[in-house]
Amino acid sequence: MWNRIGPISVSARQRVVAAVLMRLHNMREGIITVVAIVGGAGLAFGLYSPSQDLTIAIAGTSVYLVTILIAPLKGLLLWMVTQPVLERYLNISLGYGIPDLSLSRLCIALITVLLLARAAVRLQRLQPVNKFDIVVLAFMVGMFQTGFRETGGMRSFQLIFDHYFIPVLTYFAVKNLVSDRRSMYLVFYAILFMALYSAVYAIYETTTGNVLLLKRQDTLFFYREAGLRILRGIWGSNFAFGRVFIMAIPILFYLYLKTSSPSRKFFWAICLALVFGGMYLTYKRAAWIATVAVTFLMQFFYPQFRRLFIVLLVIVAVAIAFYGDRITDSTVYTSRIKSESSTIEGRTEGWENGIEVWSTSPLRGIGVRQYTRRAIKAGYADHDLESEHLEILVSAGLFGFLPYIGWLLLMVYDGYRHYRGWVAGSLADPDLIAVFWGILLGYVITVSTSQVNNMVIIAMLFAVAGAVIYARREAVSTQPEIRPESVNIVPLT
Repeated sequence: MWNRIGPISVSARQRVVAAVLMRLHNMREGIITVVAIVGGAGLAFGLYSPSQDLTIAIAGTSVYLVTILIAPLKGLLLWMVTQPVLERYLNISLGYGIPDLSLSRLCIALITVLLLARAAVRLQRLQPVNKFDIVVLAFMVGMFQTGFRETGGMRSFQLIFDHYFIPVLTYFAVKNLVSDRRSMYLVFYAILFMALYSAVYAIYETTTGNVLLLKRQDTLFFYREAGLRILRGIWGSNFAFGRVFIMAIPILFYLYLKTSSPSRKFFWAICLALVFGGMYLTYKRAAWIATVAVTFLMQFFYPQFRRLFIVLLVIVAVAIAFYGDRITDSTVYTSRIKSESSTIEGRTEGWENGIEVWSTSPLRGIGVRQYTRRAIKAGYADHDLESEHLEILVSAGLFGFLPYIGWLLLMVYDGYRHYRGWVAGSLADPDLIAVFWGILLGYVITVSTSQVNNMVIIAMLFAVAGAVIYARREAVSTQPEIRPESVNIVPLT
């Protein structure tokens, strides 16, 4: 990934750097041996000391940091895939009043600094700044200013950084690290892996009742009116599971249709079945509606998928014709589809209260995650906004909400430019743009009826956008490559 070398002029400083790098390269085996011995001894000592948890956190985090130094894109994707499971264990606490060194903060900080440092010494060519970057920067400023309006002090800025800045920095890293189709597919595989282990876990928790990696202790595990299982492990809510699945479904359809190998088609078909099974077990109407909307949108812009879409419609119609009575009598249908409380009806009161609170500070907002406190103080019956769009409007006001709508619309417009073939160096074919539009639509629908409580889900959207829409093929440099051994060091007179 570090092969984007720009024009380099031979200078005395570069000759010294080249010589030092060559010396370190020759000593690499000895250095690795010393680091392994010292690290192993330190790890063994730490595991048998009272600071066992800290030792595990440091050792585990070191694996990620070393992976990032060796292969930055793979290290970034390793963090994204494992964050929902390992974040709570790989957290280095620095004491009261000092921000923790979480796995997410360390990984994103290292990748960002590494990219900027290599660009500063002309060893890395960063993608040029575009309109999307400017709008996203305005969004970050709009969210950051809310920290000064809150009562949480440093904790408020930590929440803003974790929830909004880390996904944007993920986009920055992916955009500059993806330079070919192979690296773009690595991003897809990471998202699919997350969806697959989430689907397997959803089946496991629903069938066994065992909850792994419980997020909260004081929580419900069943829908009261129907006794249907609420997924509480890994992601913490059915909403989050649905968002992960809705991002993976368009990619799975794309991979299924693009491969010509029967064995691979069978594999992707099995993956689709697993993810659709997990989507069903979310029992969330917003996620189901998003699935229908995504497939309906994709068939307009993806001719090959349109034929499969028609086949799926015929299969669904036949199933309804033969099993319609059994479906309408099922608990899932009566409690989740035919419920008197629809997806919108149960939330309108909270949304109206949110607009009322926003009207008290329409430009700057009231601060991130401050609505609940305001709702309790005002005596509202519903203390949740239950919409990520409205959460940003109420929290950051128009300063944050307008850039937020701006980068969502720019994703659509920039995708259209790719779809029409107006972008030089594009990695995406028109079918892949249809897939991206499906992912974006699914995200917009699923966050309309609930807030996003795990920033990795936002990071997944930004990672796909960075890889599909904003990454470019690596330009072949016309400058002669300068190697350390080709530099003649002459004595200075």
